[in-house]
Amino acid sequence: MEFQRVNDLRAPDGHAIPGFLLAPASPRGGAVVCHGYGSSKEQMLGIVTAVAEKGIAVLAIDLCGHGENMAPIGPAMRDEMEAAIAFVRRFGKTAVIGHSLGGRLALMSSADAMVAISPSVMMQMSPQGKWMFENLPSPGLREPYSGYVLELLEKLGPVPSHDRPCLLLYSERDIQALLDGAASLEAELPSAEKRLVSADIRPDVQHENGLIRYLPRWFNHSELRFNRSACETLSAWLADHLVRA
Repeated sequence: MEFQRVNDLRAPDGHAIPGFLLAPASPRGGAVVCHGYGSSKEQMLGIVTAVAEKGIAVLAIDLCGHGENMAPIGPAMRDEMEAAIAFVRRFGKTAVIGHSLGGRLALMSSADAMVAISPSVMMQMSPQGKWMFENLPSPGLREPYSGYVLELLEKLGPVPSHDRPCLLLYSERDIQALLDGAASLEAELPSAEKRLVSADIRPDVQHENGLIRYLPRWFNHSELRFNRSACETLSAWLADHLVRA
C-alpha cells in the first residue's frame, strides 16, 4: 500500500486541490473521498483506509475554503470534485464517498457509484442546526459569514435524478431533518439503497431544552465518518458495486 501527498491536482480554473492518495499495489478501481462542511481530508482517513483495504485506490481532497485548499469557498467545489474523479479514473471504475455536504456532492457527481454518508439533503434546516452553524463555526473553515452553509446549499442546487448505484448511509438516530430527506432522495434515485448504522451511536436525551435534545443527533451525524460499523458497511458495499461489478 502506497501513501502519498498529491500536489499536481488542479481545478478547472487552475488552483491547486490538496489531496492524499492511498493506493494498493494493483488497484481494482478508484474512489474520491469528500469531507463535510467545516471538515478536512485528514478527518476522513478512517474511511480512506477501510476502502483501500478492499483493493481500491482512494483520493481524499480538501474542498475550497477547507483545510489546505486556499481557494474561496463556494459552489466551485463541484468542479473540484469532478477534477478529482478524472484524476482517479486511471485506476478504473470510480466512486465518490462523501459525508454530509460531501455526501450531497457525491450524489451530484459523474462517478460510477456513490456513497452518501448522512448527506445534507433536507426540506428545511432545523432552528437548532442553524444555531449550531451560526454560533459554533469550525475553526478550520474559511467562510464569508457564520452560517454560510445555507447559501452554499442553495447555490449547489438539488441532487439530479439518475439510476447509478448509490448507498445512503445514516445513523439510526441521525438528525431528523436528514432522515426525512432520505425519502426524497430515494424517490429521485431509483438505484439508491438506504442503510442505518446502529452500533456505537449516542442515545437520545430527554430535556426541556430543544438544543440539548438535538445535540446527540448532531454528534451522531458528525461522528459517522469515524464510526467503525459505517466504514465496514460502505467499504463492503463498494467492493460489491465497484470492484466485483
